[in-house]
Amino acid sequence: MSVKNDHDPFATPLETLSHQNDPLAETAGLKADYDKRAYGEANPALLGTLEKDDDLANRPIDAVEEVPTTAIRKWWVRLTWLTTWWIPSFVLSKCGGMKRPDVQMAWREKFTICAIIFWLCVIILFYIIAFGRLLCPDYDKAWNESQLSQHAGQDDYYAAVRGTVYDFTKFYKGDHSDIPNLQTSSNLMLQLAGQDLTEYFPVPLTVGCQSLVSDTSLALQPTTNNTPAISQAVHTSGPLQSDAASKLHNTDWYPDRFLPFVNKLRKGYYVYSKKTIETQGQWREWAVINSKVYDISDYLNTVSIYQTNPAYSFLDSSIVSLFKSQAGGDITRDFESAMSAFNETYRGATQACLDNVFYVGKTDFRNTARCEVQNYLLLAFSVLLVATVLAKFIAALQLGTKRTPEQQDKFVICQVPCYTEGEEELRKTIDSLAGLEYDDKRKLLFLICDGMIVGSGNDRSTPRIVLDILGVDPKIDPEPLMFKSVAEGSKQLNYAKVYSGLYEFEGHVVPYVVVVKVGRPSERSRSGNRGKRDSQILLMRYLNRVHFDAPMFPLELEIYHQMKNVIGIDPAFYEYILMVDADTRVEADGLNRLVANCADDSSIIAICGETTLDNAEGSWWTMIQVYEYYISHHLAKAFESLFGSVTCLPGCFSLYRIRSADKGRPLFISNRIIDDYSENRVDTLHKKNLLHLGEDRYLTTLVLKNFPAFRTKFVAHAKALTSAPDRFAVLLSQRRRWINSTVHNLAELVLMPELCGFCLFSMRFVVFIDLLGTVILPATAVYLIYLIVTVATKSAAIPYISIAMIAAVYGLQAILFLLKRQWQYIGWLIIYILAYPVFSFFLPIYSFWHMDDFSWGNTRIVVGEKGNKKIVAGTDDEPYDDTMIPVKRFSEYQREVWEEGPAPSMRSGMTGASGPFGNSQAIGHSGPPSLYKAGSAYAGSVAGSDYGQGFGDYYQSTNVLQKPAHSRQTSAAALSQMGGSQAPSMVFGGTPSMYGMPGMGSMYGMPGSSASMYGLPTPMVHPTASMYGMPPMLPNPLAVSHSPANSDIGLTMPLSQQNTGGSNIWAQQDAAAAAAAASPTGSGTMARPISTYSALNASNPFAVAPVPRALPINDASDPTDEEIKAVVQTYLANQPSLMNVTKRSVREALVAAFPNAELSSKKQMINKAIDDTLSGGAQA
Repeated sequence: MSVKNDHDPFATPLETLSHQNDPLAETAGLKADYDKRAYGEANPALLGTLEKDDDLANRPIDAVEEVPTTAIRKWWVRLTWLTTWWIPSFVLSKCGGMKRPDVQMAWREKFTICAIIFWLCVIILFYIIAFGRLLCPDYDKAWNESQLSQHAGQDDYYAAVRGTVYDFTKFYKGDHSDIPNLQTSSNLMLQLAGQDLTEYFPVPLTVGCQSLVSDTSLALQPTTNNTPAISQAVHTSGPLQSDAASKLHNTDWYPDRFLPFVNKLRKGYYVYSKKTIETQGQWREWAVINSKVYDISDYLNTVSIYQTNPAYSFLDSSIVSLFKSQAGGDITRDFESAMSAFNETYRGATQACLDNVFYVGKTDFRNTARCEVQNYLLLAFSVLLVATVLAKFIAALQLGTKRTPEQQDKFVICQVPCYTEGEEELRKTIDSLAGLEYDDKRKLLFLICDGMIVGSGNDRSTPRIVLDILGVDPKIDPEPLMFKSVAEGSKQLNYAKVYSGLYEFEGHVVPYVVVVKVGRPSERSRSGNRGKRDSQILLMRYLNRVHFDAPMFPLELEIYHQMKNVIGIDPAFYEYILMVDADTRVEADGLNRLVANCADDSSIIAICGETTLDNAEGSWWTMIQVYEYYISHHLAKAFESLFGSVTCLPGCFSLYRIRSADKGRPLFISNRIIDDYSENRVDTLHKKNLLHLGEDRYLTTLVLKNFPAFRTKFVAHAKALTSAPDRFAVLLSQRRRWINSTVHNLAELVLMPELCGFCLFSMRFVVFIDLLGTVILPATAVYLIYLIVTVATKSAAIPYISIAMIAAVYGLQAILFLLKRQWQYIGWLIIYILAYPVFSFFLPIYSFWHMDDFSWGNTRIVVGEKGNKKIVAGTDDEPYDDTMIPVKRFSEYQREVWEEGPAPSMRSGMTGASGPFGNSQAIGHSGPPSLYKAGSAYAGSVAGSDYGQGFGDYYQSTNVLQKPAHSRQTSAAALSQMGGSQAPSMVFGGTPSMYGMPGMGSMYGMPGSSASMYGLPTPMVHPTASMYGMPPMLPNPLAVSHSPANSDIGLTMPLSQQNTGGSNIWAQQDAAAAAAAASPTGSGTMARPISTYSALNASNPFAVAPVPRALPINDASDPTDEEIKAVVQTYLANQPSLMNVTKRSVREALVAAFPNAELSSKKQMINKAIDDTLSGGAQA
């Protein structure tokens, strides 16, 4: 029973039922209309034709588009102008070279962000270093008894006298006594270091209490506890000094000589805690008055000794009684009350006497709330940070054994975006994927070459390198097909070629699909290049349309055909996408471990493994990154994995679930993710950093945002090795992208309400800490330097909290790798610490200031930020409209091609069954014959496929299980360059089916009458049975060599060097050559059939390939460099395809153009001219 869905033309009855009453859909944010609308059905009326050029001729190129501005954006723009109002726009235009308003606005945004980061760093440093000093100015200038005793060394000699601490380090070693027979020595002085020496410097009472005492013979007698231990060290001054020749005999020696001298050595205050004062108050008559500590114990002791002499009782009895009754307490209020009874003169004299003679120190103000609040706040923040690090440590501390999961059987697409990598890197990546310990039949290598780019140091374009590694014959050149790229303006129209085949590596035979983006014919510099995000969207959007049977672009139809009918696996079978960078090598068990974890937990939407460095010892710049890579995985990602919210899945090694395991609903290929990720309007600084610099990280953000009920995980045992930048310039560029994209992505994540947890126990708090930690990295580096200088110079109190936090962070990290017995990371940790200023100071500052360092296109220009933004689109050289690209459902196209018979092809415009489904013999019907144009290179072909090299579709016309009736010569040019046990790829059949219909053989050996792809036992029937179990296609078997031993194809499986390709649009051939190619060969083979989906009729700009003109002859014997560069540019501009151009061919063309010149000495200059031209440095 099926349920009709009037609102969803693409939903199957099963899908319609599965979405009803589904609580998980609501929880995961799927809502009721969960991805039912197919993505991108732009032009349902144009299913078979392409708009003619004249249809767009009258359309205005200049157009103004008004885009609504969000409230957050409006407030941010206001803040930006508030910050940068003092910088006029004409200054940015004249001095900064920023002519356009959108570029100026990005600079202002960058300046505002940098200002915010700067003030955050200033606030952090101010709070840690200076704020405490403002609250408690003398916090580091106070010593209690215990602290003072620590300064008792030969080079650290502190002592206290009457509540003041002095540094006598440079004084105590000399002999400063002027009394004969009483010499001092350093050893004697060291006995007094770190002590309170108040009793050793008695103040004459006539000096200290001159208004109260007039008898010079009076002196206080110290108590037993206060008696000096070294009597000869007592500095008795005034008339009581027995040696009249000594300077001590002077009555004013203490105020006039001693105090001025020691004040130069003053360090701070001698303090007592309230507890100490209270405890010692049991045997000392001392008390606190206005935070000052006064001790009258010696006074009371003297009065008790000289009771009959009233001159010794010079203090008022009311004051003395307070000290007796409240010893060890704070008598401030009572003291002021008692003092108020005295006249001003006596009150002043009493206070002066107490300060000069009986003052011994201050209460420890460091224990007050004013001085403690900053420490407690720092301690609280430190506890939070250390707790976070501890949680990360526990998360990473997985000491279990490394279990080997069972072999998985899920279908996986291994996507590899290629850009400027070299042959060694590409071969390493492709071989590692081919050699994975995973069923070869259930993995597909999907390589996307992002444009016709020649990387630095390469002699060929990246697509050519990839195809050479896979063993694709250079003569095979498929037809470029249209699709929509993620770009602006006319660059949205793009073309790409599709190749497919089998790649063999060490006994593994793996299917592959290569998509080469070649760009529009008018593109010369970096043609076809649209970025990594476009490559990812290409596959995601294709799988989305496969899932919904939605209308597809010609390129997507071709890929569908390649996968379903050539490779023989329906693309809807694939459940996972493994994203791997082209410079990454995946370990053999890496994929199986990732898939096993996803199979065990259906709530996992994406998962990543550990990425280590493949060139760890390549240079100093790679060595400083080793420990950072290790910690970022084993602490950060392992911790986030506990929450199921890994916030950054690296693009170099991550696995995504295509659809849900229970009801097959799209996840990674969801419309919501694709729509957000394929944003074309990237016109703000924030969007540029999200989508141009950190596309991999932003993709993870979108996954978490749209599917909060699903989890992203990290598996430490799944490993891959990648190549890190080995030069500082490359490292600088990479970290600029990483740091800026991290800031903007974390800002997005902080605002996401879907993050798990609450308050401090949430991923939002962790993300906020990461964001704050990223933007204050420069402040961290500055503070560490300050900390080192402070501790080394002992210029301030040792910041134990900071040192403890640093020790906890790195100590836990050290414990982590020590418990795992990874001793090598001890050395890597030391190297990382040495390079810490680079990572924490230089790289962040450089990155923040270059946040707006982009190539700004001129397609859409922002002319206003007030209210709604106005986007002017009018500077493109060519117009673009979505209706320029035809779309059609694959199922409809398959049906129409068969039913309509000899109708114009959607791609080529040729009549007949030019598509892959036009072969009536293939499916057992008597359809109309193929009627190709006369003189076509594809005349006579009924296979209708791009696959073959001057032959028909081999696996449609050959029984691979029987001995071929004819021999076939293998072209040496098509052999793989890999050598050894490696072999080039094998061609796939033209229209096989994944599953065998009744009477057919299945790819996996299901019951049928034909042969299985992988050599499983099946009855051998027709001598021309298809490799994938299709009925015989052509009655012409071809002979090929057998595959090597241990091949997954089977011992009797022939291996061919043929690869799939399209019509050679770029190939330069005259009419005679085309006619010759169109004729059948002598051996009875047929010409290579036409590509399946070409652009329509004459609208396809690739329909007629331009013929390059010969270079003019220049007879100059010594041409200038400018002349040579001009010829290089002319030659490259006239080449219809750069895939077949090498530096050597360019040099040979120059030799022919300058027959009288000696150009061998200018080889380096010529090579540089070629590189500059190809990279856009010079325009053709």
